[in-house]
Amino acid sequence: MGKFDEFFDDVVVNAKTAASAVSKKASNVYDTSKHRISAAGIRGEINQKLRELGKYSFKQEAYGTDMSEEIARTVAEIRELKENLDIINAHIDSVKNQKKCPNCEAKVPKNSVFCNICGARIDEEVEPTVEAEPEAEQAPAEKPEPAVKTTAEDAD
Repeated sequence: MGKFDEFFDDVVVNAKTAASAVSKKASNVYDTSKHRISAAGIRGEINQKLRELGKYSFKQEAYGTDMSEEIARTVAEIRELKENLDIINAHIDSVKNQKKCPNCEAKVPKNSVFCNICGARIDEEVEPTVEAEPEAEQAPAEKPEPAVKTTAEDAD
């Protein structure tokens, strides 16, 4: 019965692993769906604020009414809503393992070197501060450029 126990233990371990993977995937799908609903709500709010902004601009231009305070307030609200929308979209992209093309802003897999839509080269973006520090360390190390410029200036 020793082989049966080992086989049964392997089946249990594999079943637990599969259940864990399915649970994680379901959680990601739920999380993404929840964030997409939030993003849709924010886009609706942005559209409403843009309509308000248009009304204020029209009143100001057509009737000479000073609507600068309302315009400034509405613009600030739109900016805040867009920032929130960008955060939610970035979260959705990270859950779906995607990033945006810097050229056409299409969503492409994170490991893509070229955009599937426009063909632009996608360089590694500096996302967290951790990645920004190594680039800062590399910049001082790249001192051959000033030496070349100095040499070129001396030649003139």
